[in-house]
Amino acid sequence: MTWSWEDFAPHYDALKSTDLSAENLEGWLGDWSKVSAVLSEIHSRLHVAPTLNTADKAAVEQLQSFSKNIHEPQQAAEEDLRKKLLASGLTLKGMEVPIRQMRANSELFREENLPLQTQLVELSSKHDEICGARSVEWDGKEITLEQVSKFLEEPDTGRREKAWRLKHGRILQDRQKMNDLWTEMFDIRSQIAKNADCKNLVDYVAQDYHRFDYTPQDCEDFRNSIAEHVVPAATAIYKERAARQGAATLKPWDEDFDVWGDEPLQPFETEAEMLDPSAEIFERLDPVLAERYQDMRDRGLMDLFSRKNKAGGGYCTSYAVEQRPFIFMNAVGTQDNLQTLIHEMGHAFHVYETAALPYDSQKHTGAEFAEVASMSMEMLAQAHLGVYYDEKSAARAQISHLERMICFWPYMAVVDGFQHWAYANPQQGRIPAECDKKWTELWRRFMPGIDYAGLEDLEATGWHRKLHIFLIPFYYVEYGLAQVGALQVWQNSLKDEADAVAKYRHGLSLGCTVGLPQLFEAVGGKFAFDGETISSLSNQMVERLAELKAQLNQPGGQVSFRPPNR
Repeated sequence: MTWSWEDFAPHYDALKSTDLSAENLEGWLGDWSKVSAVLSEIHSRLHVAPTLNTADKAAVEQLQSFSKNIHEPQQAAEEDLRKKLLASGLTLKGMEVPIRQMRANSELFREENLPLQTQLVELSSKHDEICGARSVEWDGKEITLEQVSKFLEEPDTGRREKAWRLKHGRILQDRQKMNDLWTEMFDIRSQIAKNADCKNLVDYVAQDYHRFDYTPQDCEDFRNSIAEHVVPAATAIYKERAARQGAATLKPWDEDFDVWGDEPLQPFETEAEMLDPSAEIFERLDPVLAERYQDMRDRGLMDLFSRKNKAGGGYCTSYAVEQRPFIFMNAVGTQDNLQTLIHEMGHAFHVYETAALPYDSQKHTGAEFAEVASMSMEMLAQAHLGVYYDEKSAARAQISHLERMICFWPYMAVVDGFQHWAYANPQQGRIPAECDKKWTELWRRFMPGIDYAGLEDLEATGWHRKLHIFLIPFYYVEYGLAQVGALQVWQNSLKDEADAVAKYRHGLSLGCTVGLPQLFEAVGGKFAFDGETISSLSNQMVERLAELKAQLNQPGGQVSFRPPNR
């Protein structure tokens, strides 16, 4: 179907011409939400299509056409309505935070930025096309890089090294393409910030992402807390992995190998084997969650397995009119894939929980809390992995997850520190060679436990392998902050799982009707990332890891679980 702006303009014109009053505000906001939801759903579906098949030129062209011919004028029309509401001085209970967000958006809005944002959409499609076209030959067959990743968990060191070098060597072939893309996107984003009268993209993003409750300095303090309290724990994990493999240091192809088992964990092979046990997990946690999971399966709202010409990564988006989520990922049968499914289902549950909120603007929670929804679900599911595994394998899966959470914080600090440096120092940040140097410097500060000797080019270009850096700049510290909230949900679940799940669902249902501190409080935690908080959470994970590892080291590898208190 082909749309034009003329199909939607009359609705915006009618809203713009309405005289606002306390009596008609609810209806006016409701009508605005309806037309916004229609356009949001169209845009979401058009965005999904080319990620399902990056070789579908028609899908790419449809998305680009929508962005240029409809999304651009829509943003201008939305700005007119924001100004109208702000000028009225009217508000409703539960709209205080959305109105604060609208004010921030209105202050940043510049019509001359709309075509620049469309250019970024087009360049994002180019990024997906570059990544989606990557494949290698393995055992005589052409496979995707996602499928290569599966072999990084095999017990044979030689095959792991071969797989790692094959995968990363293929990515390195696109070094010049990625460098050129980076510079082009960097310059456009810097111009957008300049047009909005911001010093640089750091200031622009802080306002654009509605970071009302923390600052770039807080991000730096968070990174310093991680360096002091988490990097030693992560380094100890890497040293232990190396020692258990009889190596002096840990090479990057040994990073994902599970040193606690003889074979890699493989929780599923088929889609049914992936989805049916997860239904059991959600049923145990909360029957309502299980119903929503089944609803997604029944409606075909998931595309899960890797294939050629499918975009990389995974995501959960929402269809605003249908008020349902859609999950995209690249499964090949690994434990990591299982974690991704559960993670994205946390986002999906968030979509369901906010569906009851009356206005579209109340549903767009900041990523700092949106990721609490997903990461908390990962943690809540840990106690129920026995639906996929025997006790020993379930313990291995828990160890893997907790170790990855500890090791994630330092990696997050690298990504966040890199982006803050690049955009705060644009003369250097736009130059790929300077980016390589900065990434290497940060990597060696926060990730000293992984040995890249002889692999310096692959170490320096690690920023090419993080799609957030290219597609969603600055969208990464949110994961680190959200992990703070998720670990507190997990702590609560160890005492009373039913209460923790109830608080979790309640917090999700609030959308963005309150600020981050209140949202974290609603799920039973606090919004804090100082050294004391990070040290406490890291120490608890280390203690739980010690328990699990001690149990695995018992004769016969028997595991005794501490089931959550229901």
